[in-house]
Amino acid sequence: MASTSRASPDNGKLQRGQACFNCRRRKRKCDGNLPCSQCTRLDIEDDCEYTDSGKRAMSHILEEDIFRLQNRIHDLENPQRPKLKRDVSLHRPYCGSSDLNRVATPRPTLAYMSLESWVATSEPPTDMIQQLVDYFLAYSSEFGFFLNPARFRQSALLPFPAGHQSRPSPALLSTVYLWGLRLSNQPNLLAQESAFLTRAVHLTGQGLSDTHPQRVMHTLQAEILLAYFFFASGRALEGKYHTAAAISLSLSSSLHLIRSETHSSPGILPPARDATEEGERIHAWWTVMILDKCWAVGLSEEPGFAHRDNLAIVDTPWPLEVDDYPKGNLPPSTRFSHTIQNFVSGTPTSDTAMSTLAMLAKASFLWQRADELARTWKPEMAVEQVSGFRRSFTRLDALIDAFRDALVPPNRIAQPTPAMTRALVVAHSIAHAAAVRLHSIFARTDALAKRKRLAAARSVLGIIAAVPLRHFRYINPIMGVRVTWSDS
Repeated sequence: MASTSRASPDNGKLQRGQACFNCRRRKRKCDGNLPCSQCTRLDIEDDCEYTDSGKRAMSHILEEDIFRLQNRIHDLENPQRPKLKRDVSLHRPYCGSSDLNRVATPRPTLAYMSLESWVATSEPPTDMIQQLVDYFLAYSSEFGFFLNPARFRQSALLPFPAGHQSRPSPALLSTVYLWGLRLSNQPNLLAQESAFLTRAVHLTGQGLSDTHPQRVMHTLQAEILLAYFFFASGRALEGKYHTAAAISLSLSSSLHLIRSETHSSPGILPPARDATEEGERIHAWWTVMILDKCWAVGLSEEPGFAHRDNLAIVDTPWPLEVDDYPKGNLPPSTRFSHTIQNFVSGTPTSDTAMSTLAMLAKASFLWQRADELARTWKPEMAVEQVSGFRRSFTRLDALIDAFRDALVPPNRIAQPTPAMTRALVVAHSIAHAAAVRLHSIFARTDALAKRKRLAAARSVLGIIAAVPLRHFRYINPIMGVRVTWSDS
């Protein structure tokens, strides 16, 4: 962009009061160019304006119009409360506590904050952090959040700067803030997603080079959250990228060998500090597997953790509920082996965990296995191939039926939380979808297969109808994927 200068030709300096509007407001030295160097540095060249002949800059006029609208909205929502102070302006960046002290009581809602306010600092103000974290945690389980929620919230709200070792890593915090914006459902915040997404992706890409003591687990958590964010946004390629990163990081961290009775854990993680942290790692592994299996089916692709021989190396036990770990419900001396292989083969074991996450993980494996088997079916198969296929079909059909019968209905669990209810709805839906997928192979030619497929489809609707709608403001994005299967 070509620039013009408004500085005096004699001394190259601007006369008093002739700096651009942005530099005057920020009390910065302006060079008089159009755009000036300060606006160019801040990447706001289009907003670089000068006030000529006593006229106000257009951005100033628009700012006042927006403020009047904000005040009107505030009056309508809070008729008995004082008006907003003029200091809450569209373009004022928040720099610290001094800025916060200038805001009227009551504070404006998050919808009144500007894009520049967020981008200009490393973190939002403290009260906004709390609101964003709480927006996120209310539905975090739907997007693969495996960390202990109470412990995470406590550390996120500590009065330390971003990057402090007592708080979550910058990569994780930025991704949580990104989801907080999305879940706030406030238009002004939703308009800021692009800037926060850029920051979250950038910091997550640098997560492992950080010095944070939890950089591995926090980077893994950020990768999972970003994968779900992209999938929920219809950006499958980026979602697959972050899913692959999560799979790679979880394997290199030996999360598949937690409590293994046959393998040591040679990964890059130090020993867990306590039972809660060990529970987080167990949840992390199964969260990655759920992400991988579900979206492989949803996108009609092979999962990242695809080779059947890989099932034999998973020794990590099925997950318990989050609160079970600090209670000591996983005895320190207990060891496990061949967790997935035993489940798929129907081998009886002492590890019969049926937590909501365990049910969701098992349902995901069955769904992906049904999809995998259905993909191998070809009407022109040789007789011996058809015979082998039928045996595999019969075993998987029996396993899916047994699992569906063992599932706890979401309206019959004792003291359910909304997160548990949603997880059970997704688990039931995916398990029934596995039956639909499996029987779609022969539905055109086999009356029994057609009836079983129809019954499973009706079961999905029945599960959703049995749960109050208040639990479903947000739910796992896989529930919104339309999967089309041909009846071979």
